[in-house]
Amino acid sequence: MILVLFVSGCAARSVERAPAVTSAGYQLVRPPAVPDTHYPGGFHVQARAPLEQWQQVAAFTTREECETSRIAQIDESIDQARVEFGAQAKFQMPVRQAVSARCVGTP
Repeated sequence: MILVLFVSGCAARSVERAPAVTSAGYQLVRPPAVPDTHYPGGFHVQARAPLEQWQQVAAFTTREECETSRIAQIDESIDQARVEFGAQAKFQMPVRQAVSARCVGTP
């Protein structure tokens, strides 16, 4: 089951069910990255990888808490990358992974 959410100013994200080690709630997960010289920074963020390969960033009781944290992490990673890299901020790994992160429901 996939539920598509729309957040103003952001791309659509889906909330999916994933195998989890936590109790019922939501996990914020980020995709794996593999070396690939054809991508910025030499890594390809694999947003289409199976969820079992994604790394848990945090766990939340509600979807709203998870989405709030996801958006805050995107904002924080962009702000920090802009300070450090200026116009190249969007190519930095923390930004790319934060933008690709998802909130997934746990069983």
